[in-house]
Amino acid sequence: MARLRKNDGFLMVELLVAMFVLTVALTSLVAVFSTGILTMRTASRVTTATFLADAQMETYRAMTSRDIGIDLAAATVSALDSNYKNDAACANASTSKTCATDGVGTAETGPTGTTPDTCTTINTWYSSTLPCTPSRTITSATTPASPDGRSYRIDTYVIQLAATGSQRTQKQVTVVVRDAATPSGYFVRDTSTFDCSTGITPNSTDC
Repeated sequence: MARLRKNDGFLMVELLVAMFVLTVALTSLVAVFSTGILTMRTASRVTTATFLADAQMETYRAMTSRDIGIDLAAATVSALDSNYKNDAACANASTSKTCATDGVGTAETGPTGTTPDTCTTINTWYSSTLPCTPSRTITSATTPASPDGRSYRIDTYVIQLAATGSQRTQKQVTVVVRDAATPSGYFVRDTSTFDCSTGITPNSTDC
């Protein structure tokens, strides 16, 4: 009987230790699953943003060089926020002009060349991507709607690069897809350069 009394409470201690270990293990598993869910959600959004950026850039590849540009009307430019203007893409390396310091109209370019089409006309031709609109938001309620129902902001920058001794005039297009709710960051950034002869019309002097 004396030996049995020495083990009084031992099973309770074992149970408490086992419960502690189990709690730690379950907490770790919950953290792993939570991280996995967040990673999958972020990956899903990046995939959708990549699709949107590709669709936007493909529109420019289908256009003539003279029509590649953004709407620089005063009302349009004044509506652009600091996230747009302070982006590294909103700067012209060939002229050392930036949107934040010199203004969007100085750093970026609208449709150029001889008799360029207006932004209203261009956006009508490409109503799904509105290539002349510098910043637009798509949601589940817009036309076209967001592919996954979430809100995205598509910012487009068009920079006219001056001709050099070995290179003709070019336009640099950068598409940045952001979370519409928190536009300070971005999901995807895509940049392409277009020669002035891109899609050029016969007998044109756009170059």
